Amino acid sequence: MRKAVFLISLITSLIVVSTAAHPAELNLGPNNFTVKLDSIQFNDNALEDFNNAFFLGLEGYGDLGKNFYLGAEVGYVDKEVKTEIAGTQANRELIFIPIELNLKYTVKVVSRLIFDVGGGFSYNYSREKISGAGESSTVNEWLWGGQGFIDLNYKVEQFFLGANLKYQLTKNGRDLGHNFDNLRVGGQIGVIF
Repeated sequence: MRKAVFLISLITSLIVVSTAAHPAELNLGPNNFTVKLDSIQFNDNALEDFNNAFFLGLEGYGDLGKNFYLGAEVGYVDKEVKTEIAGTQANRELIFIPIELNLKYTVKVVSRLIFDVGGGFSYNYSREKISGAGESSTVNEWLWGGQGFIDLNYKVEQFFLGANLKYQLTKNGRDLGHNFDNLRVGGQIGVIF
């Protein structure tokens, strides 16, 4: 809970400071769409085999006024690893799909460099499958979560290219017994329309 309060406080203070420091202009257009390719790190030790998996994300945002944007992101992680369970070789597969609703605020740092900060809520699908020695076991769960993020984009005409950092907290799973808290770092390319 302390992590969530800290994250919300940090996002709020960054928005307040940046709002006071810079006049509003339409930094990322009335609407924008982004494709992300990130690396994901899970905090829970039960998921350490899946760290550094590729995360593919698609997001779309619309301007609410004064450079506040409301949008949604859907991401996808699918990674399979070899593991040993009770002396037997097994395959372990993870599918993780966060579905997010986010609010962000953008600030023009210099003429083409745009910084944004935001956060929101998510509903996250997780599936873990273990198979080996002729047997298979699968557990699926939906978990609530929340996230905070920062992006830095370089804008050229109606396109932008940038980097992103996101930290996401999730509820502990009842069936899985662990959470999917994660840190994502990577790059993105977007279009303004």
